[in-house]
Amino acid sequence: MQRRALLSTAAAAVAGWAGCVGGGGEVVATIQRSVSVRPGQGWIEEIPDVSDPGGAIRYRAKADRPFDVYFFASEESFMFYDTYTDGDEPALTPNGNGDVSTGAEKVAEDTYAAETHKGGARQPIDDAGPYYFVVDHSGYRGEHSPKTEQPSPLDVFVDLTVTRRKLI
Repeated sequence: MQRRALLSTAAAAVAGWAGCVGGGGEVVATIQRSVSVRPGQGWIEEIPDVSDPGGAIRYRAKADRPFDVYFFASEESFMFYDTYTDGDEPALTPNGNGDVSTGAEKVAEDTYAAETHKGGARQPIDDAGPYYFVVDHSGYRGEHSPKTEQPSPLDVFVDLTVTRRKLI
């Protein structure tokens, strides 16, 4: 009998610990849809601040051509990107949060995908917002520029989830 009580107490403790560390959280933003990105521009989603008590982002994006994803964790760094896509020359070209921003990689003959590290796992967000999630089709930072003189819009399927940690 004591053994069952001990095992059930241990199982409850492990389940509670797992909920605090890895699982759980309030979803504050979710997107699962195709977006069209004009050449020279980016598709931009402003994300609510989850810095207090912290949060996480997870995404997967797929298209038939290369593209980049940038996650700017401050309005200041996003403004450099915005300056670039407005046709001006920014003083800097920050690459956003290095744990989240990435270039799409070829995963099949006509499929390119970008995702958070470790196969689309959640990445912590601890910086104060606002945050800007960008699917880029502009050639910002010289990466994955549209290749033709009259490029066509880029259709990207975006699966994005942002969560806020729950206080226990």
